[in-house]
Amino acid sequence: MQQRDNSKEPGKAWIAAWCFAVIMASVTVTTPLWQYYEQRYGFGPTGVSVAFGAMTVGVFIALPLLGGLSDAWGRFRVMNIAIVIDLIATATLLIPGFAPLLLARVLQGCAVALTVSSAPPAISEALSHDGESHPALTASISTVANLGGLGLGSLLAAIVVSTVGNPFVAPFLAFAVLLCVTLILCARLGIRDGNRLSFHVRLPKVPDGNLRAYLGAGLCGLASFAAFSVYASLGPGILHDTFSIHSALAGPILYCSVMACSAVGQLILMRLKLTYRRITGIALFVAGFALVYVALSGHILAVFIVGSLLLGLGSGLVLAEGSRIVTAHSHRETAAASQAGFFMMGYVGMVLPIIALAALIGAVGITAAFVITGAALSLLVAVGIVATV
Repeated sequence: MQQRDNSKEPGKAWIAAWCFAVIMASVTVTTPLWQYYEQRYGFGPTGVSVAFGAMTVGVFIALPLLGGLSDAWGRFRVMNIAIVIDLIATATLLIPGFAPLLLARVLQGCAVALTVSSAPPAISEALSHDGESHPALTASISTVANLGGLGLGSLLAAIVVSTVGNPFVAPFLAFAVLLCVTLILCARLGIRDGNRLSFHVRLPKVPDGNLRAYLGAGLCGLASFAAFSVYASLGPGILHDTFSIHSALAGPILYCSVMACSAVGQLILMRLKLTYRRITGIALFVAGFALVYVALSGHILAVFIVGSLLLGLGSGLVLAEGSRIVTAHSHRETAAASQAGFFMMGYVGMVLPIIALAALIGAVGITAAFVITGAALSLLVAVGIVATV
């Protein structure tokens, strides 16, 4: 059967972005709940780190094997599969026990892997007209959906628990409803994706002749994800220990604010010339870490918030630039496989630098640890941006 090309169907880009955001939101639903899990199972900070990292296990398993699947099966068909996997993961979170929690996080990682590799190409194809692509707009929409979802998931879960209670049931039921709505929106488009159902492992693919730019984009993604994960994993502890803020909503609000600033700010700055966007991204990234250092040294909450927002904005610009490079150099037939490699590098940044930062905090203290981490990540950003030129 001839596949129908409905990539330019109005609204398709926004449905793909919505799916992207909801899947990413479901991943951070557990972020404000770790304290409850600690109390319920008594596994301490080490158990939290293991549970948090289990999601990346699913990502690293699924991205190399299935990251290019939507190149063969169709973008929305694969996103539908991701939503179903995420619904199974959400149901698994309702089962008491540490093992179901770990299994659910691995399944969430698989859903994320399928989504991050299929949603950006779907957005790009929907925005293309008469053969003309819009990589900067695609990167901005994808980044807003990605980061906006991560921020909103944590905040919405915290609000549900604060208003309804029952932290082991209510947040997951709320997100199950969101996932079902998303599945309804995506189902029709998935059915119309065509009959391409052949399967073989599709490893991440470097766009032809662009290894240097591709690796540079990956470094941008790695550094950006590392900066964001600081607030996802360590933000509540910093607010509690350094600034004596004990509200359960404080950490999620900070994380959501950083993500919102990143998402909205880079949309505003998208119209800057490319060179200015790159310079602005690096400058804001470095300035953000510098202000966070000043705030931690002097215990100045206002400076910490401003530095966090600037770091979020800089990270968003850097991540969008990496995504733009990958989108601009990818071929439609292998776009998902190229996105898979980019996000694999990004998710390395979500895990390894945070483990290193936690170890540094224990060894040299929080202020010195942030100086070392900030300098290392800033260097990665600079190298990554230069490599993409």
